[in-house]
Amino acid sequence: MEGQYSLLQPFLPSSAAAAAVSATSSPSFHHKDSIFSSDKTVIIRLVFVFSVAAIALWANYEASKTFRITLLNDAMDSPAGRRFDLFYVSNDGATRILLNTSSFVERFLYPDPHQYSKKHVSHVTLRLASRNLTAATIISAGKKVNDYVIDLSPSLLEEENYKEAIVSSVLRAMVRVWLWDAKSGAPVRLIDGVVEYVTDLAGFSREEFSRAGEGSPECGDDDDRWWEDKDPRHAARFLHFCEAQKEGFIRRLNQGMRDTWHDRIVDNALGIPGRKLCGHRNTSWAPQNNTVLVGGL
Repeated sequence: MEGQYSLLQPFLPSSAAAAAVSATSSPSFHHKDSIFSSDKTVIIRLVFVFSVAAIALWANYEASKTFRITLLNDAMDSPAGRRFDLFYVSNDGATRILLNTSSFVERFLYPDPHQYSKKHVSHVTLRLASRNLTAATIISAGKKVNDYVIDLSPSLLEEENYKEAIVSSVLRAMVRVWLWDAKSGAPVRLIDGVVEYVTDLAGFSREEFSRAGEGSPECGDDDDRWWEDKDPRHAARFLHFCEAQKEGFIRRLNQGMRDTWHDRIVDNALGIPGRKLCGHRNTSWAPQNNTVLVGGL
């Protein structure tokens, strides 16, 4: 099932055309009034035609700002496949989740198109896999440039709160889709940390990063690569701390990942060497958790 976003309709409904033919074939007893009425009708129709054309152009422009969506169900004959079809395909629920999560990530990473160069995404395929995967979601490149495939594990639909699990998993996948990391070869653990950070920002964190008194995450005084060999949640805690110290740090970090990766990207985004923040204690560093995606999904 492929999402289509177009308001193109026939310029003149068949009923209106039939009425026009009927009107021209009817006898006229007032020739001048008939001509005036005919001219007025033509003007009204022209205005209508141009209005519809303008709406169509606007709709196409709006559609061009997003991406095409394809939904696939490779587990149709299983209970998870039937549930996915009922709650996410037949009612376009999956399409709404993709668009809403994508919108959240885009607004966070690229709030100002003049200041932040936005990654181009042309097509996203959301597919329920035929069997359980090793991870909740697996993201891969599509057949064309800027195309992405998100495979969902059927096990997600077996969870007690499967609706939240689906939204959270799709959100994590869309963070990876929109991050500038494909060419740069950015560290996997750092990317995982950014995913955890944005997930927490959206209200779907696996743990609370803002517990009072916890302070900043600790690392060695000479540890420039504080994200390496760490749990993604450790990296997310430090990213929260960096963002609190230098607002916009995550966005600048993402912009830095457009090209070849080097460790100085983190320091450049932060404005100072990251190791100088290691071990620094500040009990007010973490932002509060705000759930913004649950409603309407």
